[in-house]
Amino acid sequence: MATIVRHTSTGEKYVLLGSGFGAYQSKKPNWFFGDLIADTDEGQYAMVCVCNPEGKIGWMESPQVVVDSVDGQPVQSIL
Repeated sequence: MATIVRHTSTGEKYVLLGSGFGAYQSKKPNWFFGDLIADTDEGQYAMVCVCNPEGKIGWMESPQVVVDSVDGQPVQSIL
């Protein structure tokens, strides 16, 4: 069976397909020192892969969803 997650801000429900991790880093030359001391911007995102009732797949940040049910049972009854 499936793990059903709910988007916290919209209330929409999705099927959880998997999880992943996104990271990025970009550098641009410093206005004074150029490439010697480049300005760096970086970040990380914990992501989940979900699909909607129409079967369209997409990614969301993990803190934006909560698990509603696993194998048709509410999380509270499993734990």
